[in-house]
Amino acid sequence: MIIVLLLGMLFVSVLWEGYFRYWWSKEIAVRLWFETDAVYAGQETKLYEVIENTKAMPVPVLEVGFHMRKELVFVDVDNTNVSDFCYKRDVFSVLGRQKITRMLPVRCTKRGKYVVSEADLMTHTLLYRKRYSKGIATEAVLYVYPKMTDVSEIMTVCESLLGTLECAKRLYEDPFAFRSIRDYTMEDPMRSINWKASARTGSLMVNTFDSVRSQKAMIFLDVEDRGILRYEDLVEESIALAATLMRRLLRQGTDVGFVYNGNDRQIFLPEHNKGNLIAFERMLAQYDQEDGAAPYEQFIRRLFEDVFVKRPLTADTLCLFITKNLNEAIYEQIRTSVGEQQTLIVVPVYRGEKEAWKNASIKSRDNIQIMIKEVERG
Repeated sequence: MIIVLLLGMLFVSVLWEGYFRYWWSKEIAVRLWFETDAVYAGQETKLYEVIENTKAMPVPVLEVGFHMRKELVFVDVDNTNVSDFCYKRDVFSVLGRQKITRMLPVRCTKRGKYVVSEADLMTHTLLYRKRYSKGIATEAVLYVYPKMTDVSEIMTVCESLLGTLECAKRLYEDPFAFRSIRDYTMEDPMRSINWKASARTGSLMVNTFDSVRSQKAMIFLDVEDRGILRYEDLVEESIALAATLMRRLLRQGTDVGFVYNGNDRQIFLPEHNKGNLIAFERMLAQYDQEDGAAPYEQFIRRLFEDVFVKRPLTADTLCLFITKNLNEAIYEQIRTSVGEQQTLIVVPVYRGEKEAWKNASIKSRDNIQIMIKEVERG
């Protein structure tokens, strides 16, 4: 009798394990998504995790795990391991036709594009005799834009230079901004004569126009970091400076163009299109220093000898260079390339090194100004 009972229990156990092995992962869905698709470095957002079992059979023990880059830090560190990546694994008891939703706060410590593309499911049979696992594709994407940094001093200089350009533009008239008609003088060019108005009045009359009213800036960002010693903090600050200046300049109505010597060779010329800001920020969020960068001096030379010959920058464009690598060769290349255009060069250095900057012999002069921006060491 006991043998029959044991055989019966063994048969039921084998039958259950076969049934469970086949059905445990059926009709189970795991979805992950971020509360928003983009934040700025230093801010927090939420990652939502939903486990849904639409079949009647329960899953008594279900482990759900996933991993992502460690620069996204879970505020709740329970069931979290951090090494090269951040691994999150939680255990649930899922009943039949049950849906579980969890909200996980995360702190975004560094710019980047973060993707969670797969969740791992794992369960056990009765008495933990066997273990089964399965991967489920999911798609959670978050862009962490460069941090917002202090650019108040830089903006003061930019506004001063843009004001200088605005005053210079008063010397030139915009042929598309008609203002009024007045009497002809000997100083007026013949092409400005309004012949119809002259015929009506019996004397020569000329059109007058308003000066050009738009303001433009072109940002040249340097992300090169070569050599034995790496200065990642200075590169990150350079990226943050470029992104913050874009936001500030666009907000005050300045047309902003952008280019950098990273792996993305796309060039944005100055246009008043706030949609460009998203493209700028996403491009900078995705840049990986491991992908390398072109030498800044060669990069500038190629731009002005190839690109800006075909599509030249207007004389009223402020050229803004951001580089931690400024030396005499780069400075001379900038000076040769920009000609007489108003130019500002921003050089990030570590705090306390402003006075002892190794290239302190390079001074502001003529139409080129140099600003040193101090950065805290990471």
